[in-house]
Parts: sequence; structure tokens; C-alpha cells
Amino acid sequence: MTGRKYLIMSVVFVISFSALFLLIYTPFSVAMWFRVEDMSTLGISVVFLLAATGVLSVSKVIIYLLRNRIRFTAARYIAWLLSENMVISIGYTVLTFELLPGITSSSIPAIALRVLFFVTMITAIPYSFITLYVAYRSKREELDAAIYERDRIREELDKLSSETPAVAASGTTQLPQMVNLYDNNGTLRLTINVDSLYYLESQDNYVKIHYKHNDKFSVYMLRCRTSTIEESLAGTGMIRCHRSYIINVRKIEFIGEEHKAHYVTLNDDSIGRIPISKRYYDSVLGATEALNNL
Repeated sequence: MTGRKYLIMSVVFVISFSALFLLIYTPFSVAMWFRVEDMSTLGISVVFLLAATGVLSVSKVIIYLLRNRIRFTAARYIAWLLSENMVISIGYTVLTFELLPGITSSSIPAIALRVLFFVTMITAIPYSFITLYVAYRSKREELDAAIYERDRIREELDKLSSETPAVAASGTTQLPQMVNLYDNNGTLRLTINVDSLYYLESQDNYVKIHYKHNDKFSVYMLRCRTSTIEESLAGTGMIRCHRSYIINVRKIEFIGEEHKAHYVTLNDDSIGRIPISKRYYDSVLGATEALNNL
């Protein structure tokens, strides 16, 4: 829920849904002025929408910046959303009494509490949809990983069956290098051929595993610390190039520099540039040289 994509989606969805709801609900309320019929209330409505968008945008930027420092549990995330609603409600109340005096006879605290209730009810709907979408994507990625695991096992069994005569003659065979990946609870979530891995990206409390199967890229979200998964990949050719990235050395196509910042591109055009931080630049070069000497 604290990924960049979902944060941007939440701001756009919440503002759009809220504006539509207020336009429908306002005629039935004695304390709501969100209208587009005349220029005065239209101007105030636009100012309110822009201010609300600003509050949500700043809040989501703060969440994104703090995602690796603070673990946003469900309770913390809900409390954060409620604080957003409080700020927006206070802003609405101030606009009501400062720019539209006489629109209501209720007191400031009464209007503020009422607005907070309605803002919370309104935002609960889009946030619920977004949460369900995130849950769906997570389950979909788990299903894709399970399908990959099934197909991989079948391929390995077919390969071993076809190589049985040769193995019997030579007594040796070379199996693909497999790694087991566990979540924070120590539960095995994915067994994968290292050659299928392209890069790993740390995001919030998860590690996004980018891999290719049957010439199609897939992503698996593993709830795991980056340091833990780095230990599991030791000696496999997967190397950290940035605080948030681990790449497959065998997939490196080009290492470059732009504006005094290094980056790496992998051997697939669909993958964008991956940054290399100064801390890991020498180790990445060393790994590529060691691979060339094999």
C-alpha cells in the first residue's frame, strides 16, 4: 500500500470519487457549499479541491519517504489516513466560516466533527477498493509464482527423463542452480532457477522478484528483508548494486555513467536503467570481471 504506484492511484481515486460524491450530496445538505452553479462557490470549490489534493499528495510523499524507516502496519496506516481527513475537515470548516459566513447556524466544532465524519465515510469507499485491488494483485502474483513452480518442476522432470541414458553412461549431469526463497516467517515461498532471475527490487516491507518464465516477465512480491534474501543468493551471481536493487550479473548488458551517477542495463529492452550506488560500484565491476574470467 505504500508503493509509489498505489499512492498515486489513491490520491487520484479519492479526489475524483470525493468530488463526484459532494456534487451529488450537496443539494441535500444545509452546511455544504460544494457547487458549480455560480462563480463564487465554483471558485471556492476549486480552491478546496486543490488544497485537498495538496494535503493528500504531501501526505503520500511523506509515506513514500518513510516507507523504509517506519513499518506501516494496518493500524498505523488507518491512523495516518484519519489524520489526513482531520486536516481536510479543518480546512473545509475554515473555508465555510471565513468565505461563506451565514451559510449555517451550527458552531465551528459541530461543523468540523460533521465534516470529519462525512470525509471519513467518503474516503473509506475508494480506499477500500484500492485495498481490495492490492490484495488481488498480491494473490495474483502468488498464483503466477505457483504456476511457474509447477511448470519448472515439469520441465526439470522431462529434462531428467530425456537425459537418463546419457547420465547412466557418463555417471554425471549438471542440474540448473536453484535457490529457495523464504519470507519473514521462514516459510518457503519460491524455488527458482537463478538463470530465470533478472533483478530484485526492495519496496516497503517486500522484495519484488523480477523473473522470466517462458519468455514472459513476471513479478513476485516476497515479504522479506533485503539482507535476508541477499544471504540466500550468496554465490549465485546475484549481487547488490544499490540499497534497493540486487541484479543478476549474467544479465548485465551495459554499465554506464550519466550526470556523475552510474547505472546498469540488463539484456532485455523492457527493463529500464537500474542505478548503481558508489558503495557497490566496485563490487559490481569486480563481479563482471570475475564472470568474464570464467
